[in-house]
Amino acid sequence: MIIPKEKIEEVRLASDIVDVVSGYLTLRKRGKNYFGLCPFHPEKTPSFSVNPEIQIFHCFGCGAGGNVFTFVMKLEGLTFPESVKQLAQAAGIILPEENEDLEHLHEKEALFYVNNLAADFYQDNLINAADAAEARSYLEKRGLQKDIYEKYGIGYAPDKWDGLLRLATTRSVNPDILLKAGLVLKHEDGRVYDRFRGRVTFAIRNLSGQVVAFGARRLAEDNSPKYINSPETEVYQKRYTLYGLHTAREAIRRADAAIIVEGYTDWISMNQAGIQNVVASSGTALTEEHCRLLRRYTANATLLFDSDSAGASAAMRGADILLESGLEVKIALLPTGKDPDEFARKQGADAVRQMVANSIPLVDYKLRDLQPTGTTLTPADRAETTRNILASIAKMSDHIKRSFLIHDLAEKLRMEEAVLWSEVGKLERQNRIHPKREENVKPTTTSAKYFESKRGSAELGLLEIAVTNPELIPSILRNVTASDFHHPEIKELFQQMEFAGINARSLTSQQFIGAIQDPVIAKSLSVKLIKEERKETAKKLAYDCLVRIQLAKIDEEIDKVRKQIQQEHNKGEQSMELGNQYKKLAEERENIKAGKYIF
Repeated sequence: MIIPKEKIEEVRLASDIVDVVSGYLTLRKRGKNYFGLCPFHPEKTPSFSVNPEIQIFHCFGCGAGGNVFTFVMKLEGLTFPESVKQLAQAAGIILPEENEDLEHLHEKEALFYVNNLAADFYQDNLINAADAAEARSYLEKRGLQKDIYEKYGIGYAPDKWDGLLRLATTRSVNPDILLKAGLVLKHEDGRVYDRFRGRVTFAIRNLSGQVVAFGARRLAEDNSPKYINSPETEVYQKRYTLYGLHTAREAIRRADAAIIVEGYTDWISMNQAGIQNVVASSGTALTEEHCRLLRRYTANATLLFDSDSAGASAAMRGADILLESGLEVKIALLPTGKDPDEFARKQGADAVRQMVANSIPLVDYKLRDLQPTGTTLTPADRAETTRNILASIAKMSDHIKRSFLIHDLAEKLRMEEAVLWSEVGKLERQNRIHPKREENVKPTTTSAKYFESKRGSAELGLLEIAVTNPELIPSILRNVTASDFHHPEIKELFQQMEFAGINARSLTSQQFIGAIQDPVIAKSLSVKLIKEERKETAKKLAYDCLVRIQLAKIDEEIDKVRKQIQQEHNKGEQSMELGNQYKKLAEERENIKAGKYIF
């Protein structure tokens, strides 16, 4: 998708970076900048800075930086055009593509459209359809009234094979889009039919609040699964989606704690009771990606699952993943036979808060298995439980905390600390031999590789100097032209300077960095701008960059002539013209190195 530059500029001007970042983080003003906890790496002291004057962000901890577009790209995992579209939607700006027919829309946009269409359809059915009486009765018994259906995205898929399909046809929606969204299924004979039928539906939203999928609960007591979910699609990946996070993240940040429940109604009932810092795993196991999402907003998590054996097992699996991701993990103990949904409805917010306040650290919770009531554990059972506890401790990155836990554990078990440390060492070695998939190592982009070269680093360096020292732009343009740059975006920026002519020095840093698409360039410029580095050496650095660019340019010409001479030699020929050309280029190269170009 190609978005006109004037539209990108319109979106940039309408998207104040402080407002946008504040939708994800809690920012506090300090001097002329705003600071908060970095969403890109774990930290307890805010080092993430947003500069409203230049409209850039920079983290002094991990080095992340850029403009409003690169912030949304990095945080939401979007491409540049997708970030422009998201910000345009928030600002109420209509991009040209949004005026086209559905079949011409970008596939992702079409998927968002049909998911939203389905959410409205299911919700309207639940409120108005006569055959939804059973669904309304079921929800009422669970304390969910008609006035909250829209707020929580609750609906009812009619018990028909083509309910949604018929509606989509009236809206000229291609069934292939419904199929890609997972809203319909295709029979082996080619017929298409609704996936969700006769079920209460719950709209699942991404961090931007867009409907991307559905969970659906059966009403009939038959052999079908109690809950079914949308399959993974281009806009919905389970491992990246936590139910309710789009509305809970601010409450999680304020409370500096997240409560994790299992089901949709658990989450809704907790919210109805006034507990807002809650997310749900939507019936799927917690993943490393889920944990990294939560880690943006807090370092503390409390698991509040059903007290049955299945709920406890799910909590334990999720707890270790949370722990390994650097979160402090506690387990809240529900009364036997209760789930978070029922407990929140019947006991209220104060009881929930008290239960969370009384939650038990993960290691202490696991220790309970060594002291079961009315049961005698064999040595083998005790050893297995101890290893299970040590497996959790071995995943902790805080070595001081680990030391205290090992010390306390040794006292409780009446064991030598050395024995426990030996076992932890074995577990750590196993983790190194069978490491988890490393998510933080990102492939080097083509752009990043280019900037590692001499010419690439010189081009980027010269751009940095031009942006931070605009008074040097006229001198730079006397020694280099836009055509001398290989990187397309840097070339375009220098073309803007050439076009501005003698007024180039009046170009603002926002005009340079505001609409940059390349995240490497955006980050590099944001570092230079936000740190306000000393300018005394700028002229010398500019000269060095110019020399490197000129040398790279002449080396390319020399290499080309050398190849032509070799071709002539292979033919048994010798060209005086090529020899003279090579000699002149070699002399020119020496002149450049000797300082012929005076900046």
